[in-house]
Amino acid sequence: MASAYPEEAVNFRLLGHDPQAAFGCGSIVEVHKGHAYVGSVGGSSGFAPEGFTVSDVTDPRKPRKVWEFKAPPGIHMHKLRVVGDHFLYVNSERLAGEKGMNARAGFFIFDISIPAAPREVGFHDMPGSGPHRFGVDNTRKLAFFPNDAEGWNRRVIWTMDVRDPLKPELVSIWGLPWQKADNGGGGNDPMPADSTVTLHGPPMIRGNRMFAAFWGGGVAIIDCTDLTNMQLVGHVGWSPPFPGSTHTAWPIGDRPYLVVTDEARARQKYWDSQFMWIVDIREETNPLPVATWFPDRDKYFNRPGRFGAHNILENLPADGPWKDIVFLTYFNAGLRAIDVRDPLRPKEIGHFVPAVPEGQENIQSNDVGADEHGRLYLIDRWGAGMHILEYTG
Repeated sequence: MASAYPEEAVNFRLLGHDPQAAFGCGSIVEVHKGHAYVGSVGGSSGFAPEGFTVSDVTDPRKPRKVWEFKAPPGIHMHKLRVVGDHFLYVNSERLAGEKGMNARAGFFIFDISIPAAPREVGFHDMPGSGPHRFGVDNTRKLAFFPNDAEGWNRRVIWTMDVRDPLKPELVSIWGLPWQKADNGGGGNDPMPADSTVTLHGPPMIRGNRMFAAFWGGGVAIIDCTDLTNMQLVGHVGWSPPFPGSTHTAWPIGDRPYLVVTDEARARQKYWDSQFMWIVDIREETNPLPVATWFPDRDKYFNRPGRFGAHNILENLPADGPWKDIVFLTYFNAGLRAIDVRDPLRPKEIGHFVPAVPEGQENIQSNDVGADEHGRLYLIDRWGAGMHILEYTG
């Protein structure tokens, strides 16, 4: 039977496909030593278990799932990061409502020195509902967790020293000044509304500046010269009039521009929002959106599933073959490659939209990762698993 929507490929070549990665329904992917670690969106997909999987991708044309971990009851376990050379952090986020009431919030620590056989070696407890999309800077040996904290409303930045991955140490907690609370603060909100001011992330550092996306609270530029005394330098927000859900803020190489995505939500499709932005930060105290980008709305908007942006490949290098290229997941429009050499006029230069598997409504491209060979790993959250790609543009 022909697919309702066949594969589309311009300047991409499909190398391999593992439909079992993350039980078919993935969130984030990390590729390390020939193995892809993929967190599952679990119940958010409607049918996958909570947890994560490991796929052997040493032969990208024949990837295969070799290991899996099922989360304890009440836990959403969809975000993971490699730490150092042989550790993996995996979030333990309480499910909403009664399902997560008695669950343990924080993150798991796995030893992945044997890549195909992770071994649980620790757990770090955190308050509230636990961390969502966290980041790890292995060069600086820092981790950044969006998490609830006493005295703050909603999630804020927990910066941790991970020089010893088994013993992460808190460096500081920081949020937007207007998140400060006179009392204990309001947290424990694993499913925030689009307009909620709460850290999403992951925050990242370039030089002495940290960049962070705060969902309904816009984008912050932070002086992180002293991580124990960070200061807000600049801020921009567009919710309202736009719905919010600002997901990722990432600088383009060493240039004074940010790529920012607003995550398309499952609640409602928007014809004219939740896309990719370019923000001019030449004047840090006054960051300004100067361009937007989205694919052909007439072609994709009415297809099943979310239409809109999600995340980018979290590496926008200052040089090399991928300089000024943004690899962006756009849910039912797949993976898009966008040239941002002229930041005022982002231009598509390639795309890959997987064929819809038999019995599936559509694809929902959720995230993208890369390995040291320059291969891309596209993750679907609706049942299509992981596609391994080569960019040929």
